[in-house]
Amino acid sequence: MRSSFARYGVAALWLGFALYSLLFGSQRAWAGDEALTVAVYDAPPYGGVEHGGAFNGASVDLWRRIAESCGFRYRFVAVRKMDAILSGLRERRFDVAIGAITITPDRAEQVDFSYPAHRSGVAVATRRPTGVLSALTSYCAVAFDLGSMLVLAAGIMVLVGVLMWFIERPRQVAAAGEGSSVGSLPDGVYWAVVTMTTVGYGDKTPKTRAGRAVAIFWMLGSVALISILSSSLISRLTAVQIEDGASFRRADLDGKRLAAAALSSGAEYLETQGLAYGRRDSLQQALEALDKDEVDVVVNSVGALRHAVSARFSATLTVQRDLLAPAYMAFAFPANSALKKPIDRALIRVTATPEWRSVEESYFIR
Repeated sequence: MRSSFARYGVAALWLGFALYSLLFGSQRAWAGDEALTVAVYDAPPYGGVEHGGAFNGASVDLWRRIAESCGFRYRFVAVRKMDAILSGLRERRFDVAIGAITITPDRAEQVDFSYPAHRSGVAVATRRPTGVLSALTSYCAVAFDLGSMLVLAAGIMVLVGVLMWFIERPRQVAAAGEGSSVGSLPDGVYWAVVTMTTVGYGDKTPKTRAGRAVAIFWMLGSVALISILSSSLISRLTAVQIEDGASFRRADLDGKRLAAAALSSGAEYLETQGLAYGRRDSLQQALEALDKDEVDVVVNSVGALRHAVSARFSATLTVQRDLLAPAYMAFAFPANSALKKPIDRALIRVTATPEWRSVEESYFIR
């Protein structure tokens, strides 16, 4: 009886060991001596390899803090394509993947995601308006907006010209025994214009004391008036640029030539919206196509898009301010990874600190 019980006990132990090996045997040890293989998706500013071979980026910096908190040993592997990231996780060649990896429904069916590591969103890049016609259009629009101020300035200028002519008209100056250089109403307005613009040719000068007093008042007043007009023009032009950058919506994509990097969050967004687009192997290639006027819009995660545009295309391309959709980035794991729980706990601790928020902002504020 006892021997039968012992045999059943040993069999149960072996069965349990076999089930454990089947379920977890392919998963690498993470608490022992073996180093974790961490795939870094090469998409600055979240992750990438510098010229000297060092890994850098917001996600890389965050991972180092997480690994230190959990006591992990690890080695980085740079991966340039998202499909290589996903296949490596599915085949368990990578223990974890970090970088600009947006949480999407399609990816969530293939791999597991950690607690969100970075806030992000889907944004668009377009070409900057350039050329004389674009500049002229902007100035005309601003001039129209400032029309009342310009009319007021012109009215004051004409009024001062009329006043100068009234004071300096020939019979007034003849009484003082001098010849007048502001002999007509047009002469008075002309004098007011050249004085306001600080040209001051000197061909029209007041002769009477009252005229010279008006001239002093108008010269000082012109400085203030020109300053007000200039500052208003500059601030309005700046506001127009900001408004133009904040006006892009989902409906604006219709009828445009669209592009996105293959398997990117931008590509998945366009597919869910049922929009046709041109696939490019990388974000860099998509932006080059936009720069060459081969496409009208590039769609991608906002952080990587802004970094790529500011690095090489700041003179010709711009990233619109509005997001097409909010999104979150996270670390990715093979399905049912035992790493997920301890990393989630560490992520919550680290990302909640003001010190980390300051470090993260340093990667995106330029």
